[in-house]
Amino acid sequence: MRKKILRTIFLSSFLLTSIFCFISEATLLENIPLDSWVYSTIDELYTQGLFRKLHRNVKPYTRGEIASHILEINLRQKRRELELTQTGLWLLERLNQEFRIEIEKLYQERSKGDEGGHTLKYGTELVFFGKAAGNDSSYGRLQAKFDAALQLDKKLVLKDRVILDTKGEGERRYRGKKWKRDLTGVLDIGYAQIDLKYFYILLGRDHLRWGPGKRDVLLLSDLVPPFDMLKLEGELGSFKFIYFATVLDQVKVSSYGESAESSSGFFAKRYLSGHRINLKLKLGLEMGISEVILYGGQDRNLELYYLNPLLPYYGEQFNQDVDDNPLWSFDLALTWFKNKEFYTEILVDDFQYDFKSEPHQTGFQIGLNYAQIFGLEKSFMNLEYTKINNWVYGHKKPWNLYTYHGFGMGSILGPDADRLFLKFVYHLSKDIKLSFSEEYKRKGEGRIKPHQASAVPHPKKFPSGVVEYSNRIRFETTYQPSPNFRFDCAWGYKRIRNVQNEGGKKVEDFLLEMRLSLNLWKERRF
Repeated sequence: MRKKILRTIFLSSFLLTSIFCFISEATLLENIPLDSWVYSTIDELYTQGLFRKLHRNVKPYTRGEIASHILEINLRQKRRELELTQTGLWLLERLNQEFRIEIEKLYQERSKGDEGGHTLKYGTELVFFGKAAGNDSSYGRLQAKFDAALQLDKKLVLKDRVILDTKGEGERRYRGKKWKRDLTGVLDIGYAQIDLKYFYILLGRDHLRWGPGKRDVLLLSDLVPPFDMLKLEGELGSFKFIYFATVLDQVKVSSYGESAESSSGFFAKRYLSGHRINLKLKLGLEMGISEVILYGGQDRNLELYYLNPLLPYYGEQFNQDVDDNPLWSFDLALTWFKNKEFYTEILVDDFQYDFKSEPHQTGFQIGLNYAQIFGLEKSFMNLEYTKINNWVYGHKKPWNLYTYHGFGMGSILGPDADRLFLKFVYHLSKDIKLSFSEEYKRKGEGRIKPHQASAVPHPKKFPSGVVEYSNRIRFETTYQPSPNFRFDCAWGYKRIRNVQNEGGKKVEDFLLEMRLSLNLWKERRF
């Protein structure tokens, strides 16, 4: 039965691609999915001094946005205003291949005037996974991503992405029920995005990621299921403004002393609104201030004052005399020095003005991106340290916990933890790169959970209680001769002490992973 399902997925993918590949074209308003290889490539080029006008810490980007930056780089290179490294030339060539149709369309619009018309892109990406870890060598997985985007003139795009997966429960990014034989299907992305000249309006389902971190971010991570939301995004000079509002999953609130499975209690509604101001200066400085508010309750509905993108949520919460859960983040990225980017993010969940009544519920992250490290050409390094204090992302009311479908919406670390992460990349050739990464992590007993009614206690140490210590290393080889074909092979090792904060419990394991990605869609005129 399972073989029949897999054969059906393959056959459907090839047939649909063959039928529709001749009626596809550029969709400039389409967002680039956050699991795309494009983002890591842009990070490397950004560190080398390219994409200087890009608001890099606000994701996702649109295809038209990236294509316009690539077109500008190409023109500067043609005028001999840029001198790129060999790695830069390789990476830029791959981006030119990926965005070829969008770049051609933008170039024609600039040279020949405005060109309207409707466009359609339709295709399939197949991803094959293989994994052997410890005594388990039976892991196999197939993922098929069916992608369609219809752009009407230059003002509106309709986008859908459906994912069929034989091991969908292994993903935090999307949530779906198992079908027969472990098959999972989910509408991962589905939205309409309108260009109103001064700002975009997105209505529908998509992921968000705010912050400069490469391995992780603190406030809004894309490692959770996508939001069904209303989003506004506009740019004026050096500033970019983003706002969104969404309805989260309901949570069961049990009566005191009863389990969550009890029939008593109630389901609490939950809502999330957020806004951000991002400043990007040509001299190599990017700054962002973000605020989100999580609120809800048994009979609570959407609040109009939290749907206002211009109101400070904390002040409005105080004036309305309600106990909701606001969080803030402040981030900064500097590219003043050649081939280097320094960045930091500070998360504030609850800051105590008197500095003594409660501990500060804060977190921070500092990082460095370094291209051509110590003069070694074709190399790239990311070094990142993250620390999140206990009680962060929590609240006294269970419906105000900073979670979505059981996962924290901020850092994957959660509270009461810190991590040091290092990744080194070396481009062996235009198509092959090697990478090594190592991670040290400490995780205390703190979790995202309701606070006690009185002030939270000052911890005696960080991390608290029995600490879980983990060390992971990973070697990876990537072969990518074109944007449509990629093969990754990785070997890894992990060692964990005090697993799940249980003293004396140890885990030690090796793993071998392989991943093959084949993108079958093409782009042509409608």
